[in-house]
Amino acid sequence: MRALRTFCQALRDLYDELFLFAGVSVLWWLGTLLVVPCPPVTAGLCSLAYRVAHEQRVELSFFWQEIRGHFGKSWRLAAVNLLALSVVVVNFLFYWNVRNLLRYAAVVWVYLFLLWLAAQLYLFPLLFEMGEPRLRWLLRNAVLLPLLHPGYTLLLLILLLAATALSVVLPFLLIVAWPALVALVGARATATVIEEVAARQAESGGRES
Repeated sequence: MRALRTFCQALRDLYDELFLFAGVSVLWWLGTLLVVPCPPVTAGLCSLAYRVAHEQRVELSFFWQEIRGHFGKSWRLAAVNLLALSVVVVNFLFYWNVRNLLRYAAVVWVYLFLLWLAAQLYLFPLLFEMGEPRLRWLLRNAVLLPLLHPGYTLLLLILLLAATALSVVLPFLLIVAWPALVALVGARATATVIEEVAARQAESGGRES
């Protein structure tokens, strides 16, 4: 099972760099509580996960470097992401409260919410996988990847949901491990699906030639 293999790789990555990722996870929670640093801190955490997924050296200085380098872009990404969520939620509530057949249109917005949720797995990792992407291309790819790999993405989300439930039961894990695990799973998943897409394109190109 590819999803289980990806998840286990992320767990191993977390174990191998436990002290670094525990510290960065605590910093992520602090940034989240302060609100303003949250998107840049998320970008910094995902940059470390990206480096681990690609077997590159990691250290705390890279975390601070990416926070500074992606402060504006991470906030633009987060703003568009939250706007999309708001549109989905508002439309769902509107159609759900309609007292006629249009109420069934709320089901469409439930599916769009699930797609939005699945896209979160790839959103910030694509910020590094794509180099310096334009925002619209990054958002497009974040939506396309779960559509191209629905089973793989769904299983990873279920595994992350189980890890989240365990972390809620054991709050210490929620503070020092959960943010890093989510970032590592996202980085591993994004790298995996991009490699598969590239392999398919190379194979189809070879057949055409």
